[in-house]
Amino acid sequence: MASLTISEARRLVVPLETAVDAVLQLDWEHGGRLADSTLTEVRVEAGDSPGLLLYVQRSDAVTPEMRRFSLPAVAAAIISLCRKNKIPLPHSWPKKLEIVPEGFVLLVEGSVQLHRIHGPLPTARPPAKPVEETPAVELAAAG
Repeated sequence: MASLTISEARRLVVPLETAVDAVLQLDWEHGGRLADSTLTEVRVEAGDSPGLLLYVQRSDAVTPEMRRFSLPAVAAAIISLCRKNKIPLPHSWPKKLEIVPEGFVLLVEGSVQLHRIHGPLPTARPPAKPVEETPAVELAAAG
């Protein structure tokens, strides 16, 4: 039986503050103590080794400690946060994290194959005049 394809590309903008919360939460869930420390500085580094830098001051330390998180580590924290908050992210679809001025963007792309319930579409003759683009229609949320 023939199939049809629906392709999807999603761009989730994750503000820096949200990304930091995601990293702190994932660290805490895995036994880390960053959430018990005071953040003294947060930086995003691009370039050869992009990532998120957190400077934290523990109550028992004299100077702040720098912790570096690679883009895959930040992506894992953001994905974990999305799943906890029921933001759907298909497991098998490729994901990519990019640095943007707002913080980060999580790109998710994939496709779904559906069974075709009809035969092939008829071959259309070219229209007599050019078809004009139809304006977008805003849809109300179902619900």
